[in-house]
Amino acid sequence: LLAVVSEQPAADIVQVARIGAALSTFIAQQQTDGGRQHPATQVQVVVRALIPLMQDEASGLASDAALALRLLSRTGTATEDFCDESFLLSAGRAAGLSELGLASGWSHLAREASILLNNILVIRGNAFGVGAALPLRSELRAEEHIAAALSTPEAVPLGQLVAWSRIAFRLTLLPPAADQGGAVGASARLARVLLRLVGWVAKELHGAERAARTQLLCLCENAARSGFNCLRSLGDAALAASAAEQVAAMLAVEPVADAPSATPAGEDAPLREAQLAALQLVVAAPGGGGATCLPWRAVVSLLPPLLRGVSERPGDRRLLVPLLAAQRVAEADKAAAAEMREALFPEAEDGGGVMGRDPNAPLGESAPLGALLVQQLCSSDTIVKRAVGEMVLAVCGGDVDEFVGVAGVGNSAGLLAEKGLLGAAA
Repeated sequence: LLAVVSEQPAADIVQVARIGAALSTFIAQQQTDGGRQHPATQVQVVVRALIPLMQDEASGLASDAALALRLLSRTGTATEDFCDESFLLSAGRAAGLSELGLASGWSHLAREASILLNNILVIRGNAFGVGAALPLRSELRAEEHIAAALSTPEAVPLGQLVAWSRIAFRLTLLPPAADQGGAVGASARLARVLLRLVGWVAKELHGAERAARTQLLCLCENAARSGFNCLRSLGDAALAASAAEQVAAMLAVEPVADAPSATPAGEDAPLREAQLAALQLVVAAPGGGGATCLPWRAVVSLLPPLLRGVSERPGDRRLLVPLLAAQRVAEADKAAAAEMREALFPEAEDGGGVMGRDPNAPLGESAPLGALLVQQLCSSDTIVKRAVGEMVLAVCGGDVDEFVGVAGVGNSAGLLAEKGLLGAAA
């Protein structure tokens, strides 16, 4: 950092000396405490010296300053400066979110400033809540610029797509704006672009190189989470139906056994996380719109590792996503429900007698999915227990007798009592 500042042609020697002293203290502190604490006042001096350097592209030091600011933004200090609205807008312009766009392409400055901008939005979010990104909308019309870039993903560097999709997530936390200069239209357009991006990722994943695959899966997660916010805020039925089509395409992607983060069992964990994120779009859709187009086998295939990890990860709510999605598929498509019933709970399987399987009996790694589901019908986690029960009941076509036949009286009694159906079971 000292080298960057001292090379500036018009650098004030006093300012350079102050920054040098601050950096010396900063580095010494880092070496003695392992980076756990930072001298806030010294960092603040450095930050305030670097901001004008990032704003001055003619100096040739803007990208170096953006990189330095990005690193300093992760130290948890100088938050007052990082929360400053003018700094937010400067980072936005450097990232390309302005009328000028990215005249020089996806430059080093744009890349570093985009990452810095996302860090700033996180810091401002802690201070100001969901309105952290509002100046980007009102001053830079950021939604329009991001939507324009993401609408032609094949023509945009993958790194830019990932970086801007993270910024898009912060923008979708904002409520749809009142009709001022097309802001509402920009929010809706960004939503449509983000949803289409999920389907585009699904197509690009086929045959993608390992490095590109990692970025594509990250992009899918960002786009899906941003799209989830849009669906909840806009409540557009047509948008929801479109989302289901993109999710179906993502669920159809085959896992890669030698993926960078594959589990010992050969499961492609990053793909599974991206598919779970995409599946949230169907769960967020009003009335489960579009659920009939989902491949139910792909949906339920996400359940086993999550069900097995319930005891190890209490409070992990990712399990609810495929449970709710499977329930909606079963409720919307009776033929699919019958197929799921036959696959998950075959008639020939021993269900443990009238009372059903013992929920406390340990299940091995090879336990079928139906057994894993029934085990959770007596879970101490009431949310998981209810979600599993609703899903299994939907798979049984809402038929109480069939539900009891599948789960047993003991395992099904809790849900039936909550729904006032215990008399029907008797």
